[in-house]
Amino acid sequence: MSRSRALALLVCLLVLPFVRGSAHAQDISRPAWVRSLQVTETGATVRAGPSTHAPRRGTVRLGTYLPVEARVTGLGCSSWYRIGPEQFICEELVSPSGEPPSGASLPVVPAGELLPRRYAFVAADGTWAYARPSDYFLDEMVESLGRGFGLAVTEQREEQGVTFFRSLGGVWVPSDVLRFARGSLFEGVEIADGQLDVAWVSRANAELRAWNGRAAGRVIRRLGRRDVLHVLEDVGRGLLRTSEGVVRARDVIRTSSEAPPTELTEGERWIDVDLTSQTLVAYEGARPVFATLVSSGRSGPGHETPVGVHRIWVKLAEDTMDDLDRTDQESNYAIEAVPWVQYFAEGVGLHAAFWHDDFGHPRSHGCVNLSPRDARRLFAWTTPELPPGWDAILTVEGQLGTIVRVRGRASRR
Repeated sequence: MSRSRALALLVCLLVLPFVRGSAHAQDISRPAWVRSLQVTETGATVRAGPSTHAPRRGTVRLGTYLPVEARVTGLGCSSWYRIGPEQFICEELVSPSGEPPSGASLPVVPAGELLPRRYAFVAADGTWAYARPSDYFLDEMVESLGRGFGLAVTEQREEQGVTFFRSLGGVWVPSDVLRFARGSLFEGVEIADGQLDVAWVSRANAELRAWNGRAAGRVIRRLGRRDVLHVLEDVGRGLLRTSEGVVRARDVIRTSSEAPPTELTEGERWIDVDLTSQTLVAYEGARPVFATLVSSGRSGPGHETPVGVHRIWVKLAEDTMDDLDRTDQESNYAIEAVPWVQYFAEGVGLHAAFWHDDFGHPRSHGCVNLSPRDARRLFAWTTPELPPGWDAILTVEGQLGTIVRVRGRASRR
């Protein structure tokens, strides 16, 4: 064995006990008055063990009061605090406090609002952005933004009769080149009886007709787009019977079911995404509890949502998404602070989409788009749970994320 390899092995052996957790770390005293730890650094990192070499568990927002279980020795920091199972934070990132543990449920959504922030989209390619509003009048720009780039607005200012908005990235853009997003009010359906009979009307003015047991009769009423129906049976001839009458099968989007993944434990929560129907069903074991419409990746190279059985590996309160590193696209996109993000296949995940209201049809770059209300609901329902005050949480071997099964094939659109 070479000297360099032997030295590397020695370092590994020294680090390993601290990476695995507190069982091998020496507990040291802390003042009795300490009830919590106030986070004093932006984006403070939590580790799976008391070592800077341990895997990351997540990040915590400045000002959060974390619970404290023990103070231990470790590597890379003079001492570490254990704040939960396989959760450790360096003492340099926190300050002991007598306050009880507390933190906001992130992202914070103001009362009565649909989204955690105001979002605006750039209306034209080559839109100039400025370091400060006054630079607009001097034609001194710092960045050129592409059409459709999404900005999370953090501040508004008036200067010389012009309204400017500041993005999360720190640049200022005049209001006349921005289009504000409202977000879809659509939301899925809770399934109380365990019967997966949910369907949505796919087009406005679809006909609901009377049914005499043999044939369709008069039009009872016209249905609105995305009206919810409960299908009782397929009566043939392209018709579906509901409790009120019959509709044409081609006028609705139906949920469907298949056998649960073999990886499931009894009663485990999981999510089934059907690309063919553009639907999502949340299950507890074999029992469906929630169903909704989604927008998956479009069919075609570089945009398809990967089929298979995956697990959520990280959840983020917000994440900025872009494909600016891709040179094979005619145009690129960038959207700041997309909320309720759950990645399950590398950079592909579930997240809120506030820039369209076309759920039930494929249109994403590969992720599974959800309405804001649905994204928020599923984010709170899946594992790992995001603790109060945390911006992000990653899974570990003993705390796996919720299974997301993707099946079927999205249509070309």
